[in-house]
Amino acid sequence: MAKKRTSKARTITRVRKNVSTSSRRKGKRLTSTQKLILHLNEALSIENAAVQRLQSRIKQTKIENVKQRLQTHLEETKRQQDRLKQLISDLGNGQKNAPTKDKAQLPIPSPPKSLTDIFGRMMTSAEEELKAVKEDAIIENAEIILYDMLTHLAERMNAADAISILSESLSEERAMADWIKTNTPDMVAQVWPEIEDSIVMVEGE
Repeated sequence: MAKKRTSKARTITRVRKNVSTSSRRKGKRLTSTQKLILHLNEALSIENAAVQRLQSRIKQTKIENVKQRLQTHLEETKRQQDRLKQLISDLGNGQKNAPTKDKAQLPIPSPPKSLTDIFGRMMTSAEEELKAVKEDAIIENAEIILYDMLTHLAERMNAADAISILSESLSEERAMADWIKTNTPDMVAQVWPEIEDSIVMVEGE
């Protein structure tokens, strides 16, 4: 009985050592500030990509109130970039923690090839506009989650200076997402005549 207990104890000890070793191998231990800077740079890479997309969307859209709102949000996004850069530099305290210039891949869904081929042949420019608006909404809501999560992390890490800055960006993203939702009926109404002209009417419909 004693031998069995000893063997079992050794097995448990080996398992604990393996778990401990595995945990250490998952990543280098960082200070809370270093971790926060890492997450802030992730947010900055998303805003870097968002600026590029917004510039493209402003040129592409034919709906005037959408163009105006996107232009306003482009200026907001540039300020978000500046705030993140300054925050990263301040938290770095002169150390080598440069704000990233890289661009993240934005969370834009990609339909299967079978549908993409059909859309490419059949979709009107009006439907392309609505598709772009859907993508705008997805990106904005993803950024809401991003900044909300960052705010909670900053609170846990006692980074008081970061909380107000992140909350400001969170408020701007929520306002943009709300604007898209509120104005969706009007956007559909504006492009509907073109979509309607592309519909083949079947007798009895």
